[in-house]
Amino acid sequence: MQNKLENLKEKMNKSILKDVCFDDKQYQQVLNRIEKSKSQKKVFPLRNKFNALLSISVVSIIFLGITYFVETQLNVFNELETKQANEPKENIQESTTKPTNEKTIYLPPKLEENYDEMTKKEILTKMINTVDNFETATGEFKVHYGHSSGYSLVEYAISLGNKSGGFGKRSNIVNGKEEITFEYYTEGTVWALSEQAKTYMDSKYAEDVNPGTPLKIEDAFSVNSEGDNVTNYRERPPIGVANETLFPYEIASNYTRDLSKWEIEKQNEELLGHNTLVIKGTKNHRDFQSFRFWVDKDTGILVKYETYNANGDIVDYLHPTKLEVNVPIDIKTFTPNLEGYEKNDLDRDEPMLRTGNIDELVPEDLKGQWEEAKKKPNVTTVLELNGNWYIYVKKGYLVNYIESNGNKGTLYLAKTSAEKTGHNFKALAEGYKVDTLKIVYE
Repeated sequence: MQNKLENLKEKMNKSILKDVCFDDKQYQQVLNRIEKSKSQKKVFPLRNKFNALLSISVVSIIFLGITYFVETQLNVFNELETKQANEPKENIQESTTKPTNEKTIYLPPKLEENYDEMTKKEILTKMINTVDNFETATGEFKVHYGHSSGYSLVEYAISLGNKSGGFGKRSNIVNGKEEITFEYYTEGTVWALSEQAKTYMDSKYAEDVNPGTPLKIEDAFSVNSEGDNVTNYRERPPIGVANETLFPYEIASNYTRDLSKWEIEKQNEELLGHNTLVIKGTKNHRDFQSFRFWVDKDTGILVKYETYNANGDIVDYLHPTKLEVNVPIDIKTFTPNLEGYEKNDLDRDEPMLRTGNIDELVPEDLKGQWEEAKKKPNVTTVLELNGNWYIYVKKGYLVNYIESNGNKGTLYLAKTSAEKTGHNFKALAEGYKVDTLKIVYE
C-alpha cells in the first residue's frame, strides 16, 4: 500500500504553502509567541493555587462559624435543661429549710359522697367505726337536752393521723347567761380553758394510742352472764365537745344495738352538702318514745338527731349548721393562746375534780382493780390512793360534785342525758382531805 505521507512537506510547499511567506521575521514572531505561552503557563498555576487556597479558607471560616453557633446553642439548651432540672430540687430544699405558713396546713384527700344502698348492719358498722372513715372535720351545731332549760352552741375542728390535734368551743346558754369553755389537744397535751374564770388546766395524754381494728357489730355489742349489756368502743381523740357527732359510739349503743327497734326510713337525703341515711326507731324512755338519726353514709358521722315524745314533739336534738369533712385545717389552731389565763395548779391545796378519760392517770397499784371495775358497768366503784379518789360511775349517772364535812365526804351522782345513759363516766378527785366517800344518787 502506498504511503500517503511520504514527501508530505515538499507537496505542501508546492501546493498549500506556496504563497505563504515565512522569513526570519515570522520565524522570530513564532519564537516570541512560544516564549510568551511558556510564561503564561507559569503564571496560571500560581493563580489557580491562590484561588483554591482562597476557596478552602472561605469554606473553613464558614464551617467554623457554623460549628461555633451550634455549640453555643447547645450550651444554652443544656444550661436551660440543667436549670429546669435543678429548680424542683431547689424548691424542695427551700421548702424544707425555710419555715412557711404552708407547713401548718394539712390537706387530706377529698371524700366522695356515697349513694349506694346500705343495710342496717352496714350503717351501724360505720357508726361504731367512724375513726377510720375520715381524716379531718370542722363543724358547728346546736344541742339541747329535754331536762335542761338551756342549750349549747358547739364549734370544733379536728385532725386525725400524723398531724393529729383538735379544738373545741362550747357556749352553754341558760336563762340568757353564757358560759364559754375551750378544749385543745395536740402533741401529747390537753388544755381546758374557762373564758369566765380566765383559768386553764393542762394534762398529758398518750399520743401514740392505737385506735384498734374495726369492730364488727357482734364484737361491739354483747351480753354478760348476768344479763347486762356489754359494749366495746373504739379509741377516740381526747376532745369531748364533738364526740356526739363525730364519734357517736354511745348513741349507737343505746339506740341502735337492737336491729329490730329501728328501720331505715330513707336511703338518701342531702344535709349540709352530705348524703345521709335517715334512721327512725323507738325507745322506751321516760321523756321520749322515738328518735330519728341522719347518718353520713361515707363516714358514719351522726350529722343530726332528734328524739320525740308521744305527741311527736321534739325533746332532745342536735341540729348542725356546718359540717365539712376532709378539708384543709391549720394545725396552729390546736394550740391555745394562754395570755391572760391563770393555770389551775393541781398541786395546790384546793380540791380538784377532773372528769373524762382518766385511764392514763390511774397508778399501777390500782390498775388491776380499775380494770375489774370496768367489767361491772352497772356498779359504781371508788378507789383511793394517797388522798386521790378514782371513780368509775355506773351507767346512767355522772359525777356532779363532792361535798366534804371534816374527814367525811359525799359523792353526788346525777343522771345523764338520755343519749348517754349507756355510757360509764369516770372521774378523778384530788385534794379532798376525806377518809371516806359516801355515794348519793340524785
